[in-house]
Amino acid sequence: MNIYLAGDSIVQDYTDEEFIAGWGQYLPYYIASGNNVINYAKGGRSSRLFINEGRFDELDRHIGKGDYLLIEFCHNDDASKGYKTMFNRLVELGEPDEDGRYPVIPGERVSKDYIPEEYIHALMEDDSIKDKEAVIRSVEAVNNSYPGDTYYPYSKDATMGSYKWFIKQYIDMAREHSAIPVLVTAPARTQFTPDGKIEDGCGLHGGDNFSYIRAMKQIGEETHTVVLDLFSYSVGLFEAIGRDNIHKYTSIKVGVNKGVWPDDFIKELNKPDTVSENTHFNKYGAWLLTKGLVKLINECEDKQIQGLKNVIKDSAFAVKSPVMCVSNEPCQTKE
Repeated sequence: MNIYLAGDSIVQDYTDEEFIAGWGQYLPYYIASGNNVINYAKGGRSSRLFINEGRFDELDRHIGKGDYLLIEFCHNDDASKGYKTMFNRLVELGEPDEDGRYPVIPGERVSKDYIPEEYIHALMEDDSIKDKEAVIRSVEAVNNSYPGDTYYPYSKDATMGSYKWFIKQYIDMAREHSAIPVLVTAPARTQFTPDGKIEDGCGLHGGDNFSYIRAMKQIGEETHTVVLDLFSYSVGLFEAIGRDNIHKYTSIKVGVNKGVWPDDFIKELNKPDTVSENTHFNKYGAWLLTKGLVKLINECEDKQIQGLKNVIKDSAFAVKSPVMCVSNEPCQTKE
């Protein structure tokens, strides 16, 4: 059996020398021999960009009967962030109905010379960017890099494709091959409120009570697809770790992010100028998320996931922890 992964930087594989890691790279340690984990996840990808770049089509060509497809997209889809990735990544949710359910609005392909008016307007209003023509040329180059003659664009209010519709494409594609899709909610960003709770707001899974997480759960319910709620698991984990210690589990934003693990990471983290980030995880943090995901798989009672449960194995594998070695002086954290 093959277990395919579609997602972003939180899921992808990294090199041994990098401190940063994704939960996908540790999943093979928990899968019985004779089965394969094939990780298509790539940093910076949203559910829309993954399709536009042709990664979706490659999955479509390889996935087969009885395989599993684990799907996690959120961070790069989140349209509550700034406009700069609007042209290639952002995906709007659309307006929810009176019950809070977001719409499934079909995507519409356009010519690759199309650039959303909303993006151009925001760019022209941005005084921090002087050479706007150069930016436009770079956007055109990205559009032209997509295979084929058309692509799915960003659209205000999701009129040309909503988040739930894009996620549904992965579900439908897997089922067309008699494979089993599984949705995975994205881990929380490690940004805290003053009282130590994971913060909700713009750029944090959409704000409005983590709207992209709610939308992922909705499309799972509406399509009878298993949803593994790694987001809620991570909230409990991160709040237990606490704001003052979470930097020991995350990646480095400012500083050296490569070396011998965990020794060089510990040295880097104890430098006064090192700044930790609130999105990506170091090797130890990513491994804890993998363990959490395996726990969610084992606890899931939906019959659709039984085939995956059957190949989950106990593993003595462990990532060395840097936590007990880091000084008690917290480094700077990115807010």
